[in-house]
Amino acid sequence: MLFSKRLILLAFFIGFAFSSFGQSKPLIGQVLDSLNRPIPYANVVAINQSTQKIGGFGISNDEGRFKVTLATGAEYLLRVSFVGYRQFELQIKDWDAETPILVRLQQSDTELGLVEVVSEMPVTMKGDTLTYKTDAFTTGTERKLSDVLEKLPGFQVDENGEVKVQGKKVDKVLVDGKTFFDGDTKLATKNLPANAVDRVQVLKNFNEISPIRGLDNDETLALNIQLKDGKKNMVFGDLEGGVGPEKRYLGHANAFYYAPKLNLNLIGGSNNVGEQTFTLQDYFRFSGGMAGLGGRTGSRVQMNSDDLGIPMANRTNAAELQTHLGALNLNYTLSKRWRHTGFLIASASDNRLGSNSLRTYLNAGDNVQEKLNSVSHVANKSALGKYALTYTPKEETYLKYSLFGKLSEIENSNVLESDFGQNLQNITSLNTRRPYSFQQKLEWYHAPSVRHVFSTELNWESKFTDPLFDLQTNLKPLLGLYPIPNAETYRLFQSQELRTNTVEGAFNYYYILNPTNHLNWSLGYQRLSQSLIGSLRQEGSDQGYEDFDNDNEFGFQDVYLGTTWKTKWKKWVLSPSVFLHRYAWRDQQVANELDFSKVLALPGMYAKWTIKSNRSLTYRFQTEANFMDIQKLAQGLVLQDYNAVFQGNRALDNGLFDNHTMSYTHFDMFSGLTLFGNLNYQRKRNEITTTTDFAGINRLLSLINIQPVNETLNGDVRLDKALNRMKFEIGGRWNAFSTNLILDDRPTQNQQFSQTYDTKLTTTFFKILEIKAGYSFTANDYTSGQLQNTFVTHSPRLEIDLDIVKGLKLKADYTYNTYLNQAASTRSDFDFLNAFLMYRKKSSPWEFKASVWNLFDTQAIRRDSFSENLISTFSYLVQPRYGLLTVKYDL
Repeated sequence: MLFSKRLILLAFFIGFAFSSFGQSKPLIGQVLDSLNRPIPYANVVAINQSTQKIGGFGISNDEGRFKVTLATGAEYLLRVSFVGYRQFELQIKDWDAETPILVRLQQSDTELGLVEVVSEMPVTMKGDTLTYKTDAFTTGTERKLSDVLEKLPGFQVDENGEVKVQGKKVDKVLVDGKTFFDGDTKLATKNLPANAVDRVQVLKNFNEISPIRGLDNDETLALNIQLKDGKKNMVFGDLEGGVGPEKRYLGHANAFYYAPKLNLNLIGGSNNVGEQTFTLQDYFRFSGGMAGLGGRTGSRVQMNSDDLGIPMANRTNAAELQTHLGALNLNYTLSKRWRHTGFLIASASDNRLGSNSLRTYLNAGDNVQEKLNSVSHVANKSALGKYALTYTPKEETYLKYSLFGKLSEIENSNVLESDFGQNLQNITSLNTRRPYSFQQKLEWYHAPSVRHVFSTELNWESKFTDPLFDLQTNLKPLLGLYPIPNAETYRLFQSQELRTNTVEGAFNYYYILNPTNHLNWSLGYQRLSQSLIGSLRQEGSDQGYEDFDNDNEFGFQDVYLGTTWKTKWKKWVLSPSVFLHRYAWRDQQVANELDFSKVLALPGMYAKWTIKSNRSLTYRFQTEANFMDIQKLAQGLVLQDYNAVFQGNRALDNGLFDNHTMSYTHFDMFSGLTLFGNLNYQRKRNEITTTTDFAGINRLLSLINIQPVNETLNGDVRLDKALNRMKFEIGGRWNAFSTNLILDDRPTQNQQFSQTYDTKLTTTFFKILEIKAGYSFTANDYTSGQLQNTFVTHSPRLEIDLDIVKGLKLKADYTYNTYLNQAASTRSDFDFLNAFLMYRKKSSPWEFKASVWNLFDTQAIRRDSFSENLISTFSYLVQPRYGLLTVKYDL
């Protein structure tokens, strides 16, 4: 009943929104030159003559047609402009929505004066650069850059601060042309003040290296945030502090200084209300922009991720969150030739998680279900930094040296209660590790003439980690897997040390045949060396655990030669490639050494069809060789969990993956339509996959090269449509895979099909109330042999942004969730309401805010997962209702 009432309320707001259509109507027209040829990308703006503000704007399409939606009952000055033509002006008051206005532009003898006109346009397009004047889209109440970007057409900002434009992920963020914390989107969107942003530039095919600009196929997407003139040559930012009941607190500070030669950014914060500016996930994903070279040519060594086994906490799955951050970013341009850049980030977190889960093991026994209650505490301290020196003596030469390092101290403790049949097991475990890594990179690019370009890249990296696993339980662990001596309580200690050193080098020569064709020859080398030391002991026992000893070394070498041809023909760009690799690897364990080598040719293909200037279709293909690392080869047993032991396989070979990716984009300012979609198919031959032997719920895990082909297919599509004063969004995501593996010596196929559909409607009433009404549906279908289950989640959502009186604003968001477990025929309902009341006097630097999260005091949420050998459904504890009073001051 509660769900039905809330759906009725949602439908009422949507119906009210459609009733507002009559308050505006479109103005259509066509822009031609003196020879009656259409002019695309002409800027069209209508200025309200009573307010002298922009009432609407548009850009002409390939046929010169435009459409501008305007409020009725007002008089407008229509301005149409395009570089190289005289500006067109026309007074309009009453117009027919079906009758197009003919605009004929005359060529101008001079382009003086046109720059100012173009700069006032809300949207301008020039080459691969799309520029948004943010004042045309914002209301003045936005707090951070993420709030601004969400208002721009074609932009998406997720909860983690990641940004997509027309469906493509933004790779780098610049501020006034300078990198911001190495281009990290999250730090930029969560910290840059909204009132400092003048324009947002979308830079397609971005490449800061002048000699190879346009020669590669990376299609890097960057955002350049242009600051307002009043924010330059001065310190700006904001300070925020807040307190609440139950010792809740928040403190945050941003300070920015931008001058022609020196840019400084300082970020600091501490809170226990779930505001995560920099998380443990961010620490692990931060590479300092120094990714390996081998991945470009189709080679990859699959190494276990550094965060393996650590639960990642966020506001949706944690009972308590405490985070601290200090960060400094520097850009110093000594001269036109020399530039220094760098950053330092220090962070700490203290998070607590709690969950109840039902785990269904994919074995052949009668009793395959375990009830598991867990309480986890994850504490982390980390630091990372980068320094880079760039030397550009002339446009044809680019030289850069980079140094990047990071280190952390991570502690994860768990208290578990396992209920399996007649066995009630109490478990405590502690995982600690202190990983660190250092990288150096040298890049040189030189174009001695218009036909010849040379480049050299050298990488060096050293990594270390020392995971320690302390396991204590009241029952004998690993029954049926490994003999453990009897004791009153059982406590096992496992220590490991893993060192990895990588050296890479690549030389490239580009020969430009003509403006539409060039060849690229590549010569490269990669050397990877690893060492692994590990052992296990039992407290109070003299038994030796030699089977758990590891003292191994692994070496891997890759020498490759490749060629790429890139050509442009009419609306097509084609770029086939092939790389010939000679691989050699050495595996030394217990004084026994094995050596292997092979030669592989890995083809690739890039193709892009520019259907029209605002529509394109891109296809990529790459055959990838995936190799194993030392941990997958190690014969010594490794204790992975209270009921899991892993053993490597020295007979492993590489897998071959065929990756096909297709992307479509359609961005039309004339119709207010943005449409994009992505499709990826992966065919995995000889894949390294898991084998599992069960003893009850205890598992012995290993790896083999599976002969049947494994497949993965995933895709997404999204459509955004502007409908007068409304914005409509609808999209879907799909992920399907079939994986062949071995369970209890039986060949088995695991299948998953996950689908998510979401829609959102945004509209504004009387310029004081903005409403966003949305709905999402997610279904996860898991199948393994005779076991099958489907989990479904329905989530309607409503957000409001209301100007109550001048300076006083109310924001609120409400989400209702219905979670269905079809196999168990169970249903769970949970909802969240957050509300924020803010007051800021016009032109005042002070803002006062009252915030309440989780007003209904929801205690838990539901989630599910599927792995090689079990299906799990979770109930996660979340933060209870809490409130905060904050004061913010703009510097």
